[in-house]
Amino acid sequence: MSAEVERDVTVLVKTFERPDALRRLVRSIRRFYPEIPILVVDDSAAPLDPPPEGITTYRHEPHRTLGSGPGRNFGLRRVETEYVLVSDDDMVFVAKTDLGKMLRTLETTSFDVVSCAWMDHDTWTSARLGVNRFEGTVDIHDGVLVHRYGATRGTVDGLPVFDVVHQFFLARRDALGEDPWEPSMNVLDHTELFLRLRDRGLRCTRLPDVVVHHRPRLPAGYREVREDTRESMEAWRRVRGFERREFVGRLYSRRDRAVYGTIGAVQSSLRRAARVSGRLVREGRVRADEGPA
Repeated sequence: MSAEVERDVTVLVKTFERPDALRRLVRSIRRFYPEIPILVVDDSAAPLDPPPEGITTYRHEPHRTLGSGPGRNFGLRRVETEYVLVSDDDMVFVAKTDLGKMLRTLETTSFDVVSCAWMDHDTWTSARLGVNRFEGTVDIHDGVLVHRYGATRGTVDGLPVFDVVHQFFLARRDALGEDPWEPSMNVLDHTELFLRLRDRGLRCTRLPDVVVHHRPRLPAGYREVREDTRESMEAWRRVRGFERREFVGRLYSRRDRAVYGTIGAVQSSLRRAARVSGRLVREGRVRADEGPA
């Protein structure tokens, strides 16, 4: 029997201090997949009471007792379906977020992990930045961990082979294994996850015509924890034996930078003009139906 998305896939979300982003994600999932199970693990300071409508299972654990990687391990142990979609809480499903195509790729190719194109948005303006090319290869040479954006290990079954893909991917729950995320890393755990999967012989790809949108939010409580990477970096160095890491290549293509940079600049100018016009109206310097001179 062929797998079906809403019967055989659980969406696993680890969230922390971003309730508005989580609500937005859940609304977007339910727009396209009204019956798919959604399992949320949350170790924010306070539980969401009640949890956002649309969440199937909500687990709140004591504040900061899990972290990102261990929190996902915690959630994965509670997934009951054959497949799991791992998603950050600041993602947004759109019409092109075709989980069915991702699932068919898992069933009909030799890939173990399937991701998709990740459309980035600016944190502060929400303007599109382009397709983020974080997926790539990772090697350690002479004490340096080198991450090459967009680089592949060739193609298999007509699809590119990557060492690492985005934190939005579909896989068989059993293929990921028990506690696949490094438990000693509170943050910076994503690339290490894929190194661990590669060590076990798992193969990763991403589909260019399936798209999810990334709309980041950085509230203070989240940002302070997320940006404190010292302990996780030290743990990672101990685990992998490298001294530093380097990134090679561009996160966004030249075309995306040109197209979305221009659009973003225009949108920013229009927003500034609207703010100025609103201020002038409030100050009584122009009538609302006139606009600025």
